[in-house]
Formats: sequence, C-alpha cells, structure tokens
Amino acid sequence: MARPMKQLPSTNDPLVAFARDLQALRKGAGDPPLALMAQHSGLSTATLSNAHAGKKLPTWATVNGYILACGGNPESWSARWESLRLAAAGFSGDLCRQAMNRWEATGNLTPPHTVDEEELRELLKALLDFNGLSHRTLARQAPGYSHVTYGAVLRGARPLKAKILYQILIGCGVYSLRSQEAWFHLLSSFSWREGVEGGKLLARVDQPLRYAGDLDLKMLKAILERLERGRGLFSADIVSYDGIRALRTAYEDMLALLLSSLQRSRIQLPPKLGYALNRVVDELRNKSIPNLAAITALVPLAMPFHPRLRTRVVMALKNAGELLRRAEAGELNIREVAGLRLPLTPPLHLQRTTPTAS
Repeated sequence: MARPMKQLPSTNDPLVAFARDLQALRKGAGDPPLALMAQHSGLSTATLSNAHAGKKLPTWATVNGYILACGGNPESWSARWESLRLAAAGFSGDLCRQAMNRWEATGNLTPPHTVDEEELRELLKALLDFNGLSHRTLARQAPGYSHVTYGAVLRGARPLKAKILYQILIGCGVYSLRSQEAWFHLLSSFSWREGVEGGKLLARVDQPLRYAGDLDLKMLKAILERLERGRGLFSADIVSYDGIRALRTAYEDMLALLLSSLQRSRIQLPPKLGYALNRVVDELRNKSIPNLAAITALVPLAMPFHPRLRTRVVMALKNAGELLRRAEAGELNIREVAGLRLPLTPPLHLQRTTPTAS
C-alpha cells in the first residue's frame, strides 16, 4: 500500500501549487507506491517524496522521472518548471530567461554578455537547468569533479577554473568548439589567466571531437524515453497503429536532433562520413529507414562525450529501426486494421549537404 502523501498548505505559492499538481498526477495514476515509481524512474524514493513536498523546487531530471513514472507527459510540464526556476534566479533572472530562450530557439549554447563572474555562475546554473541536470548528474556526465565540487563552484564558494568550466560545458552538451570559445572568452574578461588556460585546453581538442555542434540533452533524454518505451512492442505479437506512429515520430525526432548537431558545427567531415550524413538525410526524406551502419558512424560524432548515454541512443535507434522496417514490410499484425501497410509521417525538412557538417 502506498504511503499517504503529506497534505500541502492551502496557498497560492507557485512552488506549492506545482507540488500539489504532482501529487494529483500521482493520484490520477492510481497512487502507485514510491518504490514502484523508483523502479520505473531510476530515482530514489526519498528524491521522489521530496519532489512533491513543496519545500524546494526539484531538478528537471527528478520532475521528468516522476512524471514518466506516473504515465504523464514531461513536455507539458517543462515550461512551467523553467518559469519556477527562473523566478528563483534573483537579479539575473531576466538574463537567464533570455539565454534559455535563445538556446531553445537556436540550438547554440553560447552565453550572453555578463557584467561579473557572479552572473556567469548564474548562467551556468541556467545551463544545467536547461539540460535538466542536477549536480550529481553533472558529475556522472563530466566525471572530472565531484558533485560537491561543482556545487561549491556554482555557489561561488570555490573559484571558477578553466578546467572546471570545460567539464561543466561538456556535461551540459556544449560540444561546439565555437560555443566553448565563447564561454572561455567570457571567463577571460574576469580572469585573464583562466582565459589563457581555457585556450590551451581547446587547442588540445582532438579532431573527431570538433565535428559536433551543441546538443540539447534534456530534449535528447525526453526523446530517448519515448524510443525506449517502444521496446515493449518487440515482445508483442500485436502492436497498435498509434504506437507505431509514435515510435516513428520519436525515431525521426532523435535523428533530426543528432543530425542538426552535426550541421550546426560547420566543421568539414571526411568524405566517408559526409557520405553517411547525406545517406541518412536522403533516406529520411524518402520515408525509408536509414542504414544502421551510417547511423552508427554518425552518432559518436554528434555525441562525442557521455559514452553510456550514446550507447543507449544507438541501441534505441537500432531497436526502433528494426520494428519500423517490419511494419513497412507488413510483417506486423497491427491492431484494429488487419493487413494495414504503415503510412509514414512526412519527411524531415533536412537539407542534403556536401561532405561537410555545415
């Protein structure tokens, strides 16, 4: 039996209202036990319990896991969560809001101008929030430092060094060399010495790591969740038409996100990789399932860091592609319409490129 949730105070406080709605979502899902929600989300029961306590705004990773464990759609909660985070950002809330809006609109995670190092730290906090990362998650994705160190740096309790800034950027999906240079240029305006150290770091970046553009990790993880939820279709003899369409949409969304990263980087690809990029784009535009070998060659370029997450993405695309091929071939008995050949969604608006990533 699920442990009863604490009753929240009757107030119009936005944070309490957010927690109240999370509780309502859980009740609407049948009030599942926190232990069961923890199994589905990968979060601890204590983290889930704190999420709907209304005392502190949970991280996006926690909110995302909580909502998915209740069968909800995290995308419908994202804007509201970001508003709460920005409302608590203090004097630089407008700066952070403008930065996040630009990051979402352009996909380029470059910083706006800041007047001092304190605002730079606030921007880095906003960058974590934009990608739905806690300090612990950041430490897993950028293992150069512990979550305690990252937290101390972002609070201003420890100096912001070039090496730490680089790890934060990598952990937050700032892969583009141009974007990294912009952040280090901003750091150099407050610390000339650390700016020089940042330039040395970037000069040592290997060529394969230069192909990627910035990547919205929060969006990537949300799409990945949709792809992985379609895995259950593999073990079923009967699949639904709507389920196949949803899987196709998630499959295309993931490839579009990865390919747009390569296209934004504007770094010339070797001929073989340029051919793989064009092949994937052409096959998507022709409503077919792109060659898995071409996808496998491109994913490490679009995601040069976070090897575990990259492996999940490759496997999810492989599994989804296999199921979609079977659907196209008429090998699946699609529920409600026997013998239906699956019509695919309209092709992506991706341009064919020369053998470059631009």
